[in-house]
Amino acid sequence: MAPDPNSSGGLEQASLKAPSKDPKKKKDEKKDEDLSDEDLALKQQLELYVERVQDSDPGVQKLALESMRQEIRTSTSSMTSVPKPLKFLRPHYGTLKAYYETMADSDLKKYLADILSVLALTMCVEGERVHAYANLVME
Repeated sequence: MAPDPNSSGGLEQASLKAPSKDPKKKKDEKKDEDLSDEDLALKQQLELYVERVQDSDPGVQKLALESMRQEIRTSTSSMTSVPKPLKFLRPHYGTLKAYYETMADSDLKKYLADILSVLALTMCVEGERVHAYANLVME
């Protein structure tokens, strides 16, 4: 007897479904495409700083932290929206925080703590408004 094509095939039917694509990954790729060349360069530079902060050489770490701090400070002249460096660093907050927790007490750890505290001010539940932080940014 031939199988009934209208019956629910259980596992057979599940295996016929197309694999779902990760919508977040596709959304991130689209965001990168929408960035200007200048914004894309800034984003890539900040990602490099995140990598360098985790370097074993304290000199490299310090330079990366100073550069990251400078990018944040120079971008906060207008408070109409979250500055681009902070926006681009948001996805790396967890990485930086995890690395901070592994660091020995030092001036570099305090430096990273300052950056994390400013970045934390921009973190919120999606759809909520970000509170003003103009006077708190890396004074």
